[in-house]
Amino acid sequence: MSQEFFDPELFADFIAEAKEHLETIEPNLLELEKAPDNLALLNDIFRPMHSLKGASGFLGLNRINQLAHKSENILDELRKGTMVVTSEIMDVILASTDALRQMIDNLESTNAEGEVEIGHIMAQIDAIMAGETAPQPVAAEPEAAPQPEVLVEPASVVEEPAISDEQPTVDEAAEAYSESSNANAADTPAATAGNEEEFTAMSGKDWVQTLPDLPTYTLTAFGEGHLKDFIDESNDTIENLTSSLLDLEENPIGRDELVNDIFRFFHNMKGNSGIIGYSELNSLTHEAETLLNNVRQGKITPTHELIDLLLLVVDVLEALVQRINIEAGSATPFNISPVVKQLQEAQTGGPISLPQELLDAQANQNGNGDHHDAAESQGDAEQEASEQETPAATDPHAPVEVVTPTFFAVGAENDDTEAFRVTVRQQFEIIHAALETLKKDGSHKDSIDALYRCLMAVKNACGFMEFEDIKVYAERTAGIVDQGRISGIDFELMVDLLDQEVSIIKDMVQLALDGPAKAAAPSAPAAAPAAPAPTAPAVEKPAEPEAEPKAEKEQAAPAPAAPASTAAQNTPAAAPAAPKQDAPAPKPAAPAAAKPATPAKPAAPAAAKPAAPVKPAAPAKPAAQAAAPAAENHKGSSTIRVDHERLDHLMNLIGELIINRNRYTLIARSLEDTGHDVDISQVAQSLSETTYAMARISDDLQDTIMKVRMVPVSSVFSRFPRLVRDLSRKSGKEVDLVMEGEETELDKSVVEVIGDPLVHLIRNSVDHGIEPEDQRLAAGKPAKGKVVLRAFHKGNSVAIEIEDDGKGIDPAKMREVAIRKGVITPEEAAQLDDRESLELIFAPGFSSAEKITDISGRGVGMDVVRTNIKNLKGSVSTYSEVGKGTRFTLSLPLTLAIIDALMVNVSGQMYAIPLDAVSETTKIEAERLTDVKGRKAVTLRGEVLGVVELSEMLGLPRTDPLPDVLSVVVIHDNDRRLGLVVDRLLERQEIVIKPLGAYLGDLKGISGATIMGDGSVILILDPHEIYIMATSKAPSIGAGGEQGKQPVSVRM
Repeated sequence: MSQEFFDPELFADFIAEAKEHLETIEPNLLELEKAPDNLALLNDIFRPMHSLKGASGFLGLNRINQLAHKSENILDELRKGTMVVTSEIMDVILASTDALRQMIDNLESTNAEGEVEIGHIMAQIDAIMAGETAPQPVAAEPEAAPQPEVLVEPASVVEEPAISDEQPTVDEAAEAYSESSNANAADTPAATAGNEEEFTAMSGKDWVQTLPDLPTYTLTAFGEGHLKDFIDESNDTIENLTSSLLDLEENPIGRDELVNDIFRFFHNMKGNSGIIGYSELNSLTHEAETLLNNVRQGKITPTHELIDLLLLVVDVLEALVQRINIEAGSATPFNISPVVKQLQEAQTGGPISLPQELLDAQANQNGNGDHHDAAESQGDAEQEASEQETPAATDPHAPVEVVTPTFFAVGAENDDTEAFRVTVRQQFEIIHAALETLKKDGSHKDSIDALYRCLMAVKNACGFMEFEDIKVYAERTAGIVDQGRISGIDFELMVDLLDQEVSIIKDMVQLALDGPAKAAAPSAPAAAPAAPAPTAPAVEKPAEPEAEPKAEKEQAAPAPAAPASTAAQNTPAAAPAAPKQDAPAPKPAAPAAAKPATPAKPAAPAAAKPAAPVKPAAPAKPAAQAAAPAAENHKGSSTIRVDHERLDHLMNLIGELIINRNRYTLIARSLEDTGHDVDISQVAQSLSETTYAMARISDDLQDTIMKVRMVPVSSVFSRFPRLVRDLSRKSGKEVDLVMEGEETELDKSVVEVIGDPLVHLIRNSVDHGIEPEDQRLAAGKPAKGKVVLRAFHKGNSVAIEIEDDGKGIDPAKMREVAIRKGVITPEEAAQLDDRESLELIFAPGFSSAEKITDISGRGVGMDVVRTNIKNLKGSVSTYSEVGKGTRFTLSLPLTLAIIDALMVNVSGQMYAIPLDAVSETTKIEAERLTDVKGRKAVTLRGEVLGVVELSEMLGLPRTDPLPDVLSVVVIHDNDRRLGLVVDRLLERQEIVIKPLGAYLGDLKGISGATIMGDGSVILILDPHEIYIMATSKAPSIGAGGEQGKQPVSVRM
């Protein structure tokens, strides 16, 4: 097609982005074929395919758009579990990526998609969809299978959260690194499933994410810099509020000055938010300030209830700050009225507690701990819900009652739904009129503006009704319109795409309001399979027919997206229950649990997985997912606060640089003036002195710049007192957190990444390390457990320790569990000592927990902890003593840029070993080597030291015979030591670390590379991984073993 209407830069950006998407998709498809149950991989494939479809549609690249859309459909079915990964499906998706790549290449070279044959690929996808997508019918009802086909089109284009709805919810704080490993949890053997118990508890932060969005509006800030300053200051204030409130809760008596500090924090935030015109933030801080003023005057006493309420206010403030869009200068707030109302009641002498909506949500979730227990406890309420929904399912003109589980007025659902119907109907009428006008005149500005306004109105209405997926989709479609009107594109080119998108939104709204009943064949209402939302408990008791109606009601009640259809299809046609007009409205389930997200994602059939009930709390994700884009803007601050003395020192160094530059100029001028009468010795001395001064200045400059990038770990540690408080309450244990070394400094890039691993380690310590009070007392320990978080310098690195005084880790139990779960064989277990057995905790999917909670215990985090620390060129080790406690030690580099290294020669190749991992270098006679448990070792100053040949570890050929005297580099991995035999010891050198990139990123034993002064590239060894390779493979000196070969390392 012609690209005359497009900005060439926009078009080039699309090509580059499309290539990146395909480069992401293809390797992940190959990995998916090896691990077909890996949901994280599926999501990593779906997202770029979805983005490719949207971008190509926006640019009017119809062939690319159509093929990407078809591929997205089949990927969506795989994500939902209605299909399974097969070689046939993999072949057709790989074929589609090949065709997409060919069309992208054609675009780059000829500005046209070309005549790439895609018809047969699309036909194959259609054939697979027709044969595989329909959910399997329950209990021999084959006629029902075609009915859900109506849902395929609208469902397939909505991007879902990356976590499977079948995975149990974990606390939000650990999700940034747990999501990538959630698939491993599904692989955990079922041997212990019978003994596992689950409980959930909605936190204040979870509940805040369920509050409905309000319209976006522009702030009155003076540019991006003003908003950045406001956000930075607000984040500091939030940290101070959290720590101060926890301190006040610990010691509330006689803390007038602390109360005044808290009052001032709220007061300052109120003033700052007023300046930028953020009314929600301003009104909330005003109410909190007023409440604190009553505390200052002695009218209210600080209690646990007051602290809980104020900490919830802090959570809301944090979420509101995250809703600021710096670039747009706007904010998208949410409804804070429940919190404001509670603060106002507390000010006037009312009860001080959390908002009733949050308490109801927590009560409902706590009641849903066990799936089958939840079925018994909710029977009566769900009976009434089912009875009230039945008329709506049978009468298409009756208003449909949407069960709204949040703080919307209970009993007013019909009014809200009717108002929503009227609103969206009016907006769609205007949208269609605008599209008709744009078909004739693609530059009609009023129609374009009306189109954008109406889509935003639909988005806001869906936000009010908590139709989260529809809201996100409508907002995305409005974004396409907004980009089009900004770029000045002719909308005639976009009408077909927008018409398609609007139709999808209409279908999604229709499905959310009426369920799939209207789309089903009217002749077979009883044959339709139950279609519960992914969050609805799917209780099946095939051996007890009398329990079936109850299970059906269970499926109907918690699933607001399809209440009518579920009730209609599962209730016998001959016995419809009359609605009870005077009956009280059923008590809603957890607020997050009833998000009407199911229109965009039909659930897998209940019969597909009868043994895996879905946890009711899972749907808290959609709201959090919707808020994610705003949060991402502030995930890492782009500014660093620098002590002015360091800046003054930098200015002084710049002055010295200028002086030395002038000295070089003088030397050059002197050489020109004197000609042949130059005194070489004097010139050499001057050059030597100037070079020495330049070297001193550059070293000082480097050191100062490094210090400028350093930030104290307190910026990370400050979040953990609140975390431990919440975890201790949730687990019913009393736990003290002791923090030491908070002033220790690390590079900013390291500090920004270590937060999530530390969260997981602390959660494990509280949940699995610390025993319940009765067990601690029986063991002679204090009733209150203790977790110590400390940071300190250790050579050229920083160590962070997480230590608890709990029950410790039993190495024998670790080996036993690892054998049972297939992580290692009995023969391998017999070779492990206790220290190596503790390393099993880092194996993917490994968990020795006897009880699974929503805090931890599913074996999907420790391997990610180690991976994240390894990515920082650090290491993690474990020390534990049964009955006394466990200590995890993270060793992290001070900086990721420059290190001191020992250069060695191995088989004619030069390698660098980080100097902070080198204990010593020595010479050892080969005849002193002895065999210890099948491994070579030597006694060095009374210590038995394991020795391996580095060339064998790297798979390098030996160029010379083994000498009689060996050059050995003794490295340490925390408190473990190992001797590496090298050919020659060269020199100590300061090197700059360069990443290897994706192609070489998985080389064992290699952490990076550096460029030498002559331009050659030298690989940097990873001492931690070398130690693991050596202890697991046990190479022998002089044996010429073949293990660990990495020929690519030689070619560097």
